[in-house]
Amino acid sequence: MNLSLFLFFCLCLLGSCVQDREDVLLSQFTVSEFLSAGNMCTINEDSLALVEGMICDDENLIVYDFHSGSCYTLFDKDSGRYITRFGTIGQGPAEIPSPCLGYLSEKCFSVFSDQSRMIMQYNIDSLRSHSSSSSASCLVKYNIPDAQLSRIIPINDGLFIGAGTYKSRYQYVLFDKHDKVLSYGVDIYNSSDETFNVYTKFLSNQGVLVMHPNKKLFAYSLNFSSNMDFFQVKNEKIQLIKSLRLGNPDYYSAVEGNMFSADLTEESIIGYIDVSATSDGVYALYSDGKAYESGRRSNVVLAFDWEGNPVKKYILDTDVYYITVDEEHKKIFAAVKDASNYGWSIKVYPF
Repeated sequence: MNLSLFLFFCLCLLGSCVQDREDVLLSQFTVSEFLSAGNMCTINEDSLALVEGMICDDENLIVYDFHSGSCYTLFDKDSGRYITRFGTIGQGPAEIPSPCLGYLSEKCFSVFSDQSRMIMQYNIDSLRSHSSSSSASCLVKYNIPDAQLSRIIPINDGLFIGAGTYKSRYQYVLFDKHDKVLSYGVDIYNSSDETFNVYTKFLSNQGVLVMHPNKKLFAYSLNFSSNMDFFQVKNEKIQLIKSLRLGNPDYYSAVEGNMFSADLTEESIIGYIDVSATSDGVYALYSDGKAYESGRRSNVVLAFDWEGNPVKKYILDTDVYYITVDEEHKKIFAAVKDASNYGWSIKVYPF
């Protein structure tokens, strides 16, 4: 064979392999649907400042909007009516030590800080009525040795599921309000990589944890990767349903004295950005673009069932930064930036 023709064939083959590897998750979705934003969201853009995420239930929409000394803005989901700001940052008994994410379930919004090891809870009905009892109450102050958690969801007032790292090896840990570890499991992707220490393993295993609205089913997506686990808690044990680890994050562990970081490389992809759960399944905002070439945004939403099976790929008419799904009315709420790249608005995509 001619040498130049042989080299051309090898390059084509290599390019094909790289392309297949980059698109391995997206290639699982054989059904696609294009979505255009409707004109149904009436949230006043002046009510939004610095959006870092959002979550909804059948009545409420909470935007993680960290500014002016508080963390969250509560809206009526259907009308877009502004209700209140809450989540005061401070050191008081009903205050949050620092801005943090949360989880909305059964009319309660739970937040936690792994730094303070506190899980706090807001009653949504009290917030809606501007009741004097609308301040956060401390659900538990936990102390789980060897656990560094990026997300925690209360299963009930005495049982909690955490995602991050446990014993620098496991992705998930189940514990009760008395700090008793009931179960743990599923190896982190870099559990045996000796270039990562306990701190950089934690930093490289952060993601988004969601829960089925009515069952003890969970999904956890890993940031900057194509990895997502589906698991359940049954008889107080963590049981893996399906592990879709289709592309590990590309980090390198950096240690300088007492400073630790897990840094992205030029090959790191954006991967999973945000995840929302309904009783029908899991919806994930995802991009296979390079992290250094574009921001963490995408116009692709992937829908899975609770068995971890791909269902449908939704393609939105613009890039968005965060999503939450209204199951009852079949809508995707999406946070977008305006043309100036500073202002925020919420778009609604019927599906």
